[in-house]
Amino acid sequence: MIEARVAHERHGQPPADVTPGASMISAYSEWIAIAIILVMFVSFLLERLPPAATAIAGAGAFLLLGIVGEEGALGAFANSAPITIGAMFILAAALQRTGVLEHLASRILSVADTSRIGAILLIAVVAIIGSAFVNNTAVVVILVPVVMALAQKLSLSKKQVLIPLSYISILGGTLTLIGTSTNLIVAGVAYSRGLERFTIFEITGIGLVTLVIGLLLLLLLGRWLLPSDKPDEEAEAQPQTFLTDVFPNEGTKAIGVTPDDLPALKVKGVRLVSQRRGNRILSPGDEDRALAAGDRLTIRATLEELLTFAHSEAFKTGLRLRRHQEDEPREAQATITPTDSNIGRPLSQLSYLSDYQITVRGLARPGNQPGPTLASCRIRAGDRLLIEGSEGTLRSLANSTPLVVEHEVDAVPFRRGHAPIAIGTLASVILASAFFSFPIVLSALIGVGVVLATGCITANDAWRSLQANVLALIVAMLIVGQGLEQAGAVDLIVSAVSPLLMAASPFLVLLLIYALTSVLTELVTNAAVAVIMTPLVIGLAGSLGMEPRALVLAVMFGASASFASPIGYQTNTIVYTAGGYKFADFLKVGLPMNIVAGIASCTAIWMFFL
Repeated sequence: MIEARVAHERHGQPPADVTPGASMISAYSEWIAIAIILVMFVSFLLERLPPAATAIAGAGAFLLLGIVGEEGALGAFANSAPITIGAMFILAAALQRTGVLEHLASRILSVADTSRIGAILLIAVVAIIGSAFVNNTAVVVILVPVVMALAQKLSLSKKQVLIPLSYISILGGTLTLIGTSTNLIVAGVAYSRGLERFTIFEITGIGLVTLVIGLLLLLLLGRWLLPSDKPDEEAEAQPQTFLTDVFPNEGTKAIGVTPDDLPALKVKGVRLVSQRRGNRILSPGDEDRALAAGDRLTIRATLEELLTFAHSEAFKTGLRLRRHQEDEPREAQATITPTDSNIGRPLSQLSYLSDYQITVRGLARPGNQPGPTLASCRIRAGDRLLIEGSEGTLRSLANSTPLVVEHEVDAVPFRRGHAPIAIGTLASVILASAFFSFPIVLSALIGVGVVLATGCITANDAWRSLQANVLALIVAMLIVGQGLEQAGAVDLIVSAVSPLLMAASPFLVLLLIYALTSVLTELVTNAAVAVIMTPLVIGLAGSLGMEPRALVLAVMFGASASFASPIGYQTNTIVYTAGGYKFADFLKVGLPMNIVAGIASCTAIWMFFL
C-alpha cells in the first residue's frame, strides 16, 4: 500500500516493490495532498458543488491514490464525532416532535403581552440555553417565526432582531461540548490524535466569557450596526390555518371538560371558533359548556396542530362519509382547481367524499376565513384540503379528479404526552457525560434508543432528522484529514510555520490560530476547517512547546465564530433569507463581532489553559 510506503519513506526506510507511479506518489505525497486540499478549498468557495460532494470527491482522491488505506477509511466511520452528532440530531428532533420547543416559543409570545423587556430577555435565554444542549440550527428554525411575530407585536424591525438571534445561538453553542457539531468534530479529531477526551462542560468558562462580551457588543453597538426597516413595511403573513370540526370521543378525558380548560385548545396554533350541541351554539357564558359526546368543536389550527388532533385518541377530526380500507392511511394536501364542478357546494356534498374512501381533515383558504363549520363550508377555487386515505386512493384521486394532490405533507403531529420522556432523556445524556465520566457518544446512543422505544419519535422521523449531507461531509473530511497526516503534509506545514511563531508569545499564537480558523470558516464549511486545523495545531503545539489543548480550543472557538458571512454557518443562512438581509449587513456587524469574540475567547483560553 502507498499509505505504508509513504510512512516507510518518511522514516528513512526504502520501500520495496514500488511501481513507478506509486514511487512518484510516495515521493511527492505531501505536495499532492496539499494540492488536493487547495482544489477542495477552491471548490468550496465557488459553490458549484454541494460541500458534501466536494468533501467526498477529496476523500475519494486520497483513497484512489492510496494515501489513505482501507483501515483509515473505515476508521473515519468509527470516529465518535459523526456518531455523536447524528445521535444529537435525533434527540433534538424528539424535542421538536413532542412539542417542547413549540411550547417554549408559545410562552415567549404570551410574556410579550405583559412585558416587552421580559419577552426579549426570555427569548435570549431560550436561545442560549437551547443552543448549549441542542443543535443550534434546530433552535433557530423554531425561534425565527417567534422572533418575527414578537418584532411585529413590539413594532420592531425584524432586521434588528434576527441577526442577534443567530449570533446568540452561535455563542450559546460554545457553552458546552454538545452545543455545536463543530465542537464535537474538533474533540473527536483531537481524541483520535492522542489527547484526553474533552468533558461536556470543559469549555463552559471560555464560552461564558465570549458570550458575555458578545452580548455587550450587541447591546452597545447593535442599534447602530444592525440594519433597520420601518416595522409597518414588513408585516408578516400569519401561518396558514385550517378550519376543521372536532368531536370528543366518549369515554376519553376530554368528556366533562370545558373548552376553556381543555389543554389541546390552549396551545398557540389553535383557536376555538364555536361549540355546537345539536342545532344549538353554546356561548362562553353558558353553564353547560362541559364537553359531551356528540359536541362539535369548530376550530382553526395550524397544519401541525391539525395533525396532532387527527392523531389523537380523544377526538374524531374532520369529515368522512365512507369507511377506510384496511390499508394504512396517509395524509396529503389537495388544491381545488377553477375547473372543479364541486365549486360552490358545501364540503359535506363533495363528490370525492362519496366516491373515494377519504377523510377531509381540514380546509384552508388564502385571503379569508372559511366557515362557519367544516361540513357547511362552500368550497372555492384555491381552497386547500388536508385529506387522508390509502396510498392507492390518493393516487386514484390525483389521476381521476381535477384536484392537485401533493402527496408529501411537510408537517408532523406533536406527541405532547411524550414530552417529559424527551426532556428527561436529554437531561440524562448530559448528566451522565458531565458528572459520571460516561462517554458522550455512548450516552447519546442510549438516549436515541430510549426516545425510539418510548415513541417520542418514529424511526422514519429519526432517519429524516439525521441531515445526511452534514454527516457525509464530516466523515469525508475525517478521511481527508487522515490523508494530510499520512502524506506528511501536516508535518510539512508545521515545520514551515513553527520558525515563524517561535518568537511569538503564547497569546499571540492563540490569536493567530483563532484568526486563521475564523477566516477560513467564513469562506468554507466549518466542519472542513475543523478537521484540517485540529491536527495541524496539535503538531504545532509540540514544536512550540505549548499545551496542545489550548491550541485545539482556539480552533474549536474559531470554527464556531462565523459572524461576518451569511453562508459560513447554517443559522446565519436561515436568518439571512428570513430577514431579507444584504450580504453587507452581516459584514457590518459580523466583523466587529469576530474581532471582539476572538479576543475574548483567546484571553479566556490563555487564562484557563496556559
